[in-house]
Amino acid sequence: MGESVFSRLGQWISNTPLRSLEQAYEAALRIKAIEDQHFHGGSIGGDGEYGQNVSRYFQIQLRQQLSQIELRLAEFRASSTFSRLPDPNRNGSGTTTSSVQDAQDQDKELHPPNTSAPESNGKSPENGRQSQDPSILEKLQFIDQVTSRYKRSPGKPKSISAPPQPSEQPKQPDPTQPSSSDELVKASPSNGNAPVASKMGILPRSILRTASQIRRELSSQAEEELVRDYRNARTRTLVSVRFLLLLAILPLLTQILSKNFLFGPLVDHLQYQDPTAITLSTEFQEKALSEFEFFKERIEFERVLHHQSPELDLEAEDQLSAKAEELLQKYSRKNSEGLKNILADLLSLMVFGWLIFIGREEIEVLKSFLDRLIYGLSDSAKAFIIILFTDVFVGYHSPHGWEVLLSNLATHLGVPENRDLIYGFIATFPVFLDTVFKYWIFRYLNRVSPSSVATYRAMND
Repeated sequence: MGESVFSRLGQWISNTPLRSLEQAYEAALRIKAIEDQHFHGGSIGGDGEYGQNVSRYFQIQLRQQLSQIELRLAEFRASSTFSRLPDPNRNGSGTTTSSVQDAQDQDKELHPPNTSAPESNGKSPENGRQSQDPSILEKLQFIDQVTSRYKRSPGKPKSISAPPQPSEQPKQPDPTQPSSSDELVKASPSNGNAPVASKMGILPRSILRTASQIRRELSSQAEEELVRDYRNARTRTLVSVRFLLLLAILPLLTQILSKNFLFGPLVDHLQYQDPTAITLSTEFQEKALSEFEFFKERIEFERVLHHQSPELDLEAEDQLSAKAEELLQKYSRKNSEGLKNILADLLSLMVFGWLIFIGREEIEVLKSFLDRLIYGLSDSAKAFIIILFTDVFVGYHSPHGWEVLLSNLATHLGVPENRDLIYGFIATFPVFLDTVFKYWIFRYLNRVSPSSVATYRAMND
């Protein structure tokens, strides 16, 4: 019995590369089926003939299948180091017939089996798999062929392209601009002594660019290009605003709901079961004792005021006992609030990180949206925003704001307020932040928008 279990385990490990490759191949088949059925063999989302919701659905399907391909190929590469790969020209069916059949059944439910995978003798993929499966190399080549059109270029999303800014026109070949071959020729050492007149045009290039722009505006496709640019800008704006709201609302709701309905009842239950599990901190003990002493002195003052003996009788002792119990419950809840907030904050931080991880495409669109929004401001508006941020965070009055912020943070986390730590933070962090601001203005903003820097210096003086 033990030998059969170990033999099946060893067989399962040895078949892991073929099984992972088969699953990646099936995901590529699903992408190809969507392309052939809905996009006429082109890339998903390429023609834009569907509405926003339908296009969004296909993008979700595409991301799921691409993630499946990446995961299974990583598993294929990792498992290949521990098990010997078969002949690359043999078929990759192996012992994965059941998993392949399940994937095919799921694929048939989503899309008709209209794929153009590597075939043999002109047969369909189903019949070809029954007679002769594609080899390992053919599957890898088919996966590379399908995923090559969805590979991300640096700084751009996979599916949502960033169209040119409204002030820009779609790029067309400019007869005045040198081609890449001309640039290579000019950069070669043999043309280092070429005359300057050969490198200069007869007319200024700005005049030729203006003429090209007028020609494009008068062309028959100008209206279609304008509508397409407007739709792309509108889509990017909607995606950016929706993603910003999602980043702000979802972690906040997670923090509130998890604190009130998950961690709050759990911590209260543990505290009720074992009162010594959560003890009062030193700061809360001092506050409770100070409030108790004030209540006791008030009782004595009232007794003296009514010409009674200042000695406490049984009724006054009962009042003090009830007040002590009330203070214990009050500061115990405040002390447990810190633990609830910490647990809820960690969960909301995990949700925020998860949104950042799955929303990489939306982040790229958001960056382009923010760049367009910021660079669309005037120089005085940019200088005003920079001065506002620098004065708030690193200005003359900023230490008071940092002190209030850190005190509230300590209260939120339920930790004692350490004045030395707060003053040390205020003495170091704003200085570092001010250095970063100045470096950013000198290194980046001075190169991108020198007029904004000049306006900032004039306003700051």
